[in-house]
Parts: sequence; structure tokens; C-alpha cells
Amino acid sequence: MSRYRLVSSATLILLAALACNLPQASAPVAPPVEITVIITNTAAPLVPGAPTATFTAIPSAIPPTGLPTATACSPTVTASSSINVRSGPGTVYTVIGSMSTGETAGAAGKSNDGTWYYINFPGGSGGYGWVSGSVVSAACIPPTLAVIAAPPTPLPASGTCRDGYVWRLITPSDKVCVTPAAKAQAEADNAAANSRKIVNVYGMDACISGYVWREAYSGDVVCVTPATRSQAASDNAAAAARWVVGAYGPHTCIAGYVWREARPGDDVCVTGTVRSQTAADNAAAGSRKAVNVYGVNACISGYVWREAFAGDYVCVTPAVKSQVAADNAAAPSHTWP
Repeated sequence: MSRYRLVSSATLILLAALACNLPQASAPVAPPVEITVIITNTAAPLVPGAPTATFTAIPSAIPPTGLPTATACSPTVTASSSINVRSGPGTVYTVIGSMSTGETAGAAGKSNDGTWYYINFPGGSGGYGWVSGSVVSAACIPPTLAVIAAPPTPLPASGTCRDGYVWRLITPSDKVCVTPAAKAQAEADNAAANSRKIVNVYGMDACISGYVWREAYSGDVVCVTPATRSQAASDNAAAAARWVVGAYGPHTCIAGYVWREARPGDDVCVTGTVRSQTAADNAAAGSRKAVNVYGVNACISGYVWREAFAGDYVCVTPAVKSQVAADNAAAPSHTWP
């Protein structure tokens, strides 16, 4: 057998073997593979004196065509709503901008605990900013995403309260920092203020203990003893019986009586003693009013002015007054400078 026939036969056998493995016409056809046939001699030829063919298939380096190739994606975050972009990974950091709903930014890193993303943000220092992972959806974040060290935590604004304290706000301008319990107490005392004032019971002309309004006439709020009040009522009832027409007109007093003159024009006829008592009561009127001692904001028994600031006349217990004074004294240590 000639060398030519041997090569041809080997080629046909190889092609036949390949043909058996071809896919059906309905299936996609794989790209062709180039085969190189190498003939080598063996120690035991089929025909004495002739070489034995051995086949080695060497696939070509030609890559298949038409197949999809993987596309690498970049780490990104997308805002789930309108969100803040901050100068660091936490709400204590300054807001440096915002992202609107659906807006996307590249993720260049993450916080040490992985809860914040370090994003490309033109408005931030060096072109970067931070967003919370709770308000964005992330995509293509690799496990090896760089961990970015957080910048130094900024100090709170001057005048704000340190941790554990809040503004007392007895008035809108009251920025003394106190415990939440002290703030709640202040609010409760403010709400009860009117019920703790003496003037809430009988008005600003309320009498101190032991005295009552005289009421010798309508609106007579001079404070007198109960006996004097009864005397005035008795004299008023007897007024007509003590008048005669005389030198002082139709209301001239009968013998033994004089006009009371609790006010100008008061022509009720009384004894001289009662007239003197009336004058004395008028003179002492101011000292017998409860509001005269501490003004219109006098407190009922058991309460004192809070005096958290000048003019604070809210009535509180003595213990609360002491607490307020202590809070005022400690205010600088409870407040950021």
C-alpha cells in the first residue's frame, strides 16, 4: 500500500468519525474546527515494509464567533427617594447636597460597618460624598469594595445640648439644657400656672386670709373683717330711716349719724365710730390684698415662683424651684460651647 493511499484512507476514516458526531440540522451548528493530521511510524506496521498511520488532532486557535461575551458592571447606588448626601457616614455630618428619586451615582467605597456608601458627588470634598445604605439600592457592589475611613466627627453647633439633655423651652427663647424629665416638668407647670395663682380665685383684688370684701356699694372690694362687712350691710339696709330733709339736702342724717363716705358720694348715715372705721379700712386696703404682697401673680399656699428667669412667675413647688436653680447653674456644662 502506498503512502498516498494510506493518508487518504486515514483521512476518510477520520471524516466519517466526525460526521457521526455532527448535530441534527435543526440544532445550532458549532463553528468548524480545523484538524491537522500527523502521520508517524510505529514499531509494528500493518503491511510489512509500510508505515502505520497514527492520528493526532490539533484544534485551531480560531475562537468561536457569534457567542455573547460578559460585560463588566460598575458599582452604583440609586436613590430610593429624595435623600441627603453628607460629608461623612452618619447623620451627625453636614448635609452637602441631595439626590433625587432614581438618581444614580458611582460607589467608590463603603463605611467600616458597610452601612454607608462613599459615592462620586461633585459637590463634596474631592468630588465625593456619603449616603446611607438604607435609602439607596445598590448594584454590582463587589465584596472587595474599598473601605473608606470616616472623617473626624464634627462638633455639634454652638449652643446645642450635649447628649442626654434638651432645651427646657419654658419660653421660646429658653435654651437652658436640662434632662427630658425636667423639660416635661416645666411643661406641666406651665399648663397648671393659672390654677396656682390666688388671683385665679377672686381676681386681682383677692383678700389675704382673715379679710373679705366690704361691699358697701357695688364694686367695693376694700378688704375688711367679716364684722365690718356685716356692719356695712346693716347700715345700707337702714339708710332710708336715717335720712331727713335738712341742711345737707334730702339725705341729711338724723341726729347721732354722719355720712359714711366709703367713697365720694357715699351718703349712707352711720355712727361716728363706723365712719372712722371706714376711713381706716380704706387706708389699709392695699395691704390687705393678696396680690399686693407678691403682685397679680401671687401663688396659692404650697407654691412659690419658679424664677427660671427674670419675671418667671409660674407657681411651682419649692423642690421644682430648687431644681430649676440648679439647672440654670449647670447650663454651661450641659451645652456645647
